[in-house]
Amino acid sequence: MSDILPRILVVDDDPVICEIVYETLNNQGYSVDTAQSGNEVSKALALKTYPIVLCDILLPDTNGLELMSEIKKLNADTFVILFTGHSSVDLAKEAIRQGAFDFITKPFTSNEIIEAVHRAEKTQRSHFSEITSNELRILHELTVSNKMTRFSRSDSLAFFGRKTAESFGAESLRIYLQDSKRESTLDKAVDLGDGSFADEVTWYFLASRTMQSGGEVLLDPTSSENTDMSGTRASFMGTVIPTGNGNQGVILAGRGQRKDRFKTRDLKLLALYAAQLGNQLQNLKMTEDLLMNNKELEKINLVTSGFSSSLDISAVVSSVGRGLRNFIPFDAAGFFISLENGSPYNYIFMNEAIPREKVLNSMKKQISKSLGKEPAHQLMDGVHINTFVGENIRTFENPPEFTFTELGDYGKVQGWIIMSSFAGKSRLMPSSNFVPILFRHATSALCNSLQHRENQRNYLETITALAQAVDAKDKYTNDHSRNVTAYTLVLADKLGIRHQERKDLWNAALLHDIGKIGIPDGILNKPGKLTDEEYDIIKTHPVKGCSILEPIKAFRSLLPAIRFHHERYDGKGYPDGLTGENIPLSARILTVADSFDAMTSSRVYRKSPGVEFALKQLQEHSGTQFDPALASAFIEIIKARPHTDILLTYGSILLESQPVLHQ
Repeated sequence: MSDILPRILVVDDDPVICEIVYETLNNQGYSVDTAQSGNEVSKALALKTYPIVLCDILLPDTNGLELMSEIKKLNADTFVILFTGHSSVDLAKEAIRQGAFDFITKPFTSNEIIEAVHRAEKTQRSHFSEITSNELRILHELTVSNKMTRFSRSDSLAFFGRKTAESFGAESLRIYLQDSKRESTLDKAVDLGDGSFADEVTWYFLASRTMQSGGEVLLDPTSSENTDMSGTRASFMGTVIPTGNGNQGVILAGRGQRKDRFKTRDLKLLALYAAQLGNQLQNLKMTEDLLMNNKELEKINLVTSGFSSSLDISAVVSSVGRGLRNFIPFDAAGFFISLENGSPYNYIFMNEAIPREKVLNSMKKQISKSLGKEPAHQLMDGVHINTFVGENIRTFENPPEFTFTELGDYGKVQGWIIMSSFAGKSRLMPSSNFVPILFRHATSALCNSLQHRENQRNYLETITALAQAVDAKDKYTNDHSRNVTAYTLVLADKLGIRHQERKDLWNAALLHDIGKIGIPDGILNKPGKLTDEEYDIIKTHPVKGCSILEPIKAFRSLLPAIRFHHERYDGKGYPDGLTGENIPLSARILTVADSFDAMTSSRVYRKSPGVEFALKQLQEHSGTQFDPALASAFIEIIKARPHTDILLTYGSILLESQPVLHQ
């Protein structure tokens, strides 16, 4: 008798009743589905077969008699148990006459439900017991059972083997499966019973013979044709396990000294068993593949999520390199990338255990072979290098292996990722089928970081051009923006200002006088003293500068420094008369740098009074015009380092479009 509980469908338009019956039967171990209308029942029957259906006799869109007729047409063996109220008992009795198994009167108890289902199950089993063939009954059980899909692969095979051995009364049963890597080899997956009536060589010989024939083998010990098995009285039968792509293995059943031998009928039934096993193995393989794919995709998602955590090109390339090593265990990888019409970025990520020159020379040599000597020289010139802790490779007897991946195949980035292995064995084959997805994510992240770098470069060039435009209005101050920026940065470094705050200071210093574009040249270049009216016009340049830059989103963080760089610590400055620390720190820094350059530079109306004069003025006006802490720090810088050296070092930023950071 089968130990498999039948699947049950519960139908009632009252969701509470559906829930009660579902819980009652589910707690008994049954697999239960529910429906609340005839339409839902039709959909359920199109997907599954239900040996037992519990159904309300009255539904919104049909009745129990009509529904039972539909169910019986689809599966004549389904047992229908009806729910009925007292007013519809006669209808229920008519349903019994037409083939319903039983009816239960509402309201009912959980025990009534369980007893009715048990009666239906017992009757169904007695019907199955009329099948005299034990083999067919077990085959039916294996066909409808969902145990194979619940088990692991090894447990599923063992379950199938036990049922098959039971079916044919085999003293020993073995299942051999084809080795996934060596198709000519069979691996023993199941070994049941006492097979000592034949040695291992005999069993494997029969399995190989069956596999090679691609069909069936039946060996009778009493047959004179059994020359392969002379000296044994064992009886064997075997058949291949078919799958969609050919034969996956062999089932062998054996009997020892028994007089009854396997017959052709047994062999034909075994072939049905084998076909069912082949289907189950394919289903298991699909399930395993799906689980493996899900795990690999989760791993891919986890790795690639780090690719976009930064827009800094060096951080992105390092993240991509480390991510790739999760799937391709290279010893060195070269990233040679650029955007169209953009400057390249060349980077090597290598095992720290390998001599650097060994990696660089081999990489350059390989690039020369593939792309030519001139491209190799250009790509390797100024390459950035980072290392990781990897396998300690002690020998270089074998030349390194290389793979080239052209990134243009995966996105807008141009260039290559060149991976190499120095281990003397093939290690550059991807461990996942989803590596192309990894490359697409990597290429997208690299593209974004390169685009960000180009945008930054364009932004810096815009800043530089604007600063030069301001300085060009006065030939006597054409280096003023550069000088103020140099002094601003050296003071920022003294104060420990870093990252975005430092970049904003740098850009604000370059553009602090941008508002002078709107000041007439006659006033800017006047050789004599300005009138009060002219001086009032000059004092509008901080506000004019903010008006010019405010529409540009990238410049908005610079506005406080630009607007307030002529405020005084004592509140007597312009345009708003702010005092002390109400003045933004960036503006107070600019005030010191701007004033020092003005006092150490010649103007159309006077010569430079000199550095000593400027330092004296900073000291005397500390606390009135200047923030005393900032004035003191700047004086300390100038006394320790010639201002010309500061201008030489920091002033190069206008040419390089990159802030110089000195510790």
